Amino acid sequence: MLERSPLLKVEHLEVTYKHRLQRKIIIQDVSFELYPGEIVAMTGKSGAGKSIISHALVGLLDKGLSVTKGQILFEGKSIMHLNEKQFENLRRENIAIMIQHSLNGLDPIRLVKKQMLETIRQRKRGSNKELVPLLLYLLTQVGFKEPEQILEAYPYELSGGMRQRVLLAMMLSLQPKILIADEPTTALDVVNREKVLRLFKQLQRNLGLTVLLISHDENSVAKYADRVFHLNEGGVPI
Repeated sequence: MLERSPLLKVEHLEVTYKHRLQRKIIIQDVSFELYPGEIVAMTGKSGAGKSIISHALVGLLDKGLSVTKGQILFEGKSIMHLNEKQFENLRRENIAIMIQHSLNGLDPIRLVKKQMLETIRQRKRGSNKELVPLLLYLLTQVGFKEPEQILEAYPYELSGGMRQRVLLAMMLSLQPKILIADEPTTALDVVNREKVLRLFKQLQRNLGLTVLLISHDENSVAKYADRVFHLNEGGVPI
């Protein structure tokens, strides 16, 4: 039996904050692996550094933060020294990220169809007529029974759970090898939280989706993840 290779491998990651003469290690000694087709949950209290780790993986660290030790390998190759343009390509073609508070990522007064078309055109060429069937398929995959109505809706007309599913369909349109979902249920009530987590599991089964699921709610995500690792304050796995 052949050994599987990890799609993403993080080794002894350290992230440091620097401002003038101030220097503080924010994340230290974090290691984990993500294999094709699995859901791995990263859990920990607010402030443990989960979002900082997710941003480090795709080159979106805030000003003053930088990776100062360790390795990040995607498909066996280091991505530590990619420039801004290369990280943009990585996010568009391989590792999509749904950031925390992403419900604000939809323009409330522009049609869902227009916003989805803008996203999918990052990966596919074609006229609206050619691309709309794919949008309808993606909306069906994320649980909409009447996707035509969703395409013609404005985000302000949709519930929080519905907007989250539209955003997920937009991410799937990029055909990522990995989807990083950073606190995807934070703004949702209990019922919609469970719906979104079940949806990730269904997409894993139906599409072979590989997910890094980040959440402070370990009890909820543990039911849907293949593996869970917990961070304490400072990002050290426990």
